[in-house]
Amino acid sequence: MHTDRFALSTAGLLAGTLMLAQAGCAGTGMSTAQSPAVPAVEIACSDTPAAELADDARSYTLPDSGGKLWLVPCIRGAYQTSYNAVWAPADGAPRRLLFAQWRNDSWTGTADLFDPEFDAESGVLSDRYKDRGIGDCGGARRWHWDGYDFRLVEYRARSECNGSAAPFPVIFEAPAQP
Repeated sequence: MHTDRFALSTAGLLAGTLMLAQAGCAGTGMSTAQSPAVPAVEIACSDTPAAELADDARSYTLPDSGGKLWLVPCIRGAYQTSYNAVWAPADGAPRRLLFAQWRNDSWTGTADLFDPEFDAESGVLSDRYKDRGIGDCGGARRWHWDGYDFRLVEYRARSECNGSAAPFPVIFEAPAQP
């Protein structure tokens, strides 16, 4: 049984790789996913299959790379949607991206982005996650595409849910680039 699941998973990932590579060769800017969305979901949402959200996947041409960024919704909640990101380089295999996350006063990694926005011209990816619906606690993150990966530029977070509408305090801010 384990071998059968592994074979099916591997076949799905290979099909996804081929379809994402083909999709990465056309267009610029953002496009709404058509047929490549299902393989993007297989790669991006491997822990939480969400085929019903596949039509909401988005792709963008990444600056200076010739590849595509896929933002794939994996879990839709009451007040935010969790996305995973897949980078499909023009000359290589697609991979799911990981991002820094500040939780319980320490750093960890996550594949989850919450209601992300991407500016294809500047290469800036941002998201904002809420720890509860009113948004008085959680985090706001911003990254810049460096040609191979996203570099964390700014991270703001508030752990304490205190009803405040004030901006989240800065947890991390990258030094200015010359």
